[in-house]
Amino acid sequence: MSIKLLAWDTSSKSGALVAMEALDIHGPVKLVTELSLHVDLTHSERLLWGIHQVLESARWKINEIDVLGVGVGPGSFTGLRVGLTTARTLAHTLKKPLVGVSSLAALARPVALHFSNSGSSPVWIVAVTDACKGELFALTGIAQSVRTCVTAPDVLWDRGVVERVVSPEILMSDLTVNLAAADSCWVAVGEGRQRHLDAWELLPKEKRVDLPFPFSDQVQGRYLGLLAWEAFQNEVQCGMQTKVQNFALGIHPRYLRASDAELRLKAGLLKPSPQEPH
Repeated sequence: MSIKLLAWDTSSKSGALVAMEALDIHGPVKLVTELSLHVDLTHSERLLWGIHQVLESARWKINEIDVLGVGVGPGSFTGLRVGLTTARTLAHTLKKPLVGVSSLAALARPVALHFSNSGSSPVWIVAVTDACKGELFALTGIAQSVRTCVTAPDVLWDRGVVERVVSPEILMSDLTVNLAAADSCWVAVGEGRQRHLDAWELLPKEKRVDLPFPFSDQVQGRYLGLLAWEAFQNEVQCGMQTKVQNFALGIHPRYLRASDAELRLKAGLLKPSPQEPH
């Protein structure tokens, strides 16, 4: 009996959905279908439609899904809420396991696979998206380490890989130190590499590696699905499957920083709710 996986990521305006299938938990997984979605406002407009399209293309019914995967961010607050709420609701209702994977690790996945097997000098991967407010969401690490990051950082995460919200100047400063210490090269992926261009000029051009393939600025469904499958395999092998099945509602968005509303509440700029004592 095959294992069917359905996963999606809504951390940016370029959403990714994928259906994959494997003959058994220890075997390879094959791509069945994938879909990219671009939304102008919020994924609440099209995510369920996209899920329906993927299921129709795969000729699957929703109750035939064995495992669900979802990108937990970092990224858009609204997009992550839509994606995670949908995933948790379906997983809880269908009583299926849900695995959360880093959206930045999914973004970095193709270059991590490529450069971890290149046999050349170590390559630092920088996966970046715009965090607004003059900052970037960034994942950094040597290709081989990024390759082995299979779930969100609080579960299975390789040492040496860092995921954070950071100013461009601090990011470039830290990368420059790492590049000098490791005598390595660097490559950037994600739409964040088109932001703060003056800061990127601080990195050594002679150590920059050109990207070997297109579509490197958005999460691609096939790599999201591969990451989710490996995460599920690891959780089963580590005896975590029961936990995943029973606590799908415990998977939360990885925002990395507080929202404006939370900051205003902490600063005392919001009125207390009527239920709160005065």
